[in-house]
Amino acid sequence: MARRILGTIAGIVVAMLVVGVMDYVSRMLVPDAASMPAQGFAAVPMTAKVVMALGWLLATLIGGFIAVRIARWVPAVWVVAGLIIAACLYNGFTIPGVPFWMQVAGVIAPLLGGLIVRGVAKPV
Repeated sequence: MARRILGTIAGIVVAMLVVGVMDYVSRMLVPDAASMPAQGFAAVPMTAKVVMALGWLLATLIGGFIAVRIARWVPAVWVVAGLIIAACLYNGFTIPGVPFWMQVAGVIAPLLGGLIVRGVAKPV
């Protein structure tokens, strides 16, 4: 039981690190980040938005894979995916100007990542 809990926590931590790295990469694509608060999320370039959406998929893939391998429990990937979905939905509804396609991607990308990990990762 402890292995399942610690493995799942490890996967969540790794997933959040991946999201953070992808967020950093997407912010590097914004030419003038200082003016962003005044203009809102709508002014963020499309490329940066796509990078963030890909980050949610990568976070589920990497974090979910690590969770399954350490926990030796396939459902750990769904815990990781569920937390990423929850974070995406929270941000989608609380940050003004988030496009609808990003809210949808915030649900579909982690689910797709979870399905891929479930099919690929085998508990050791």
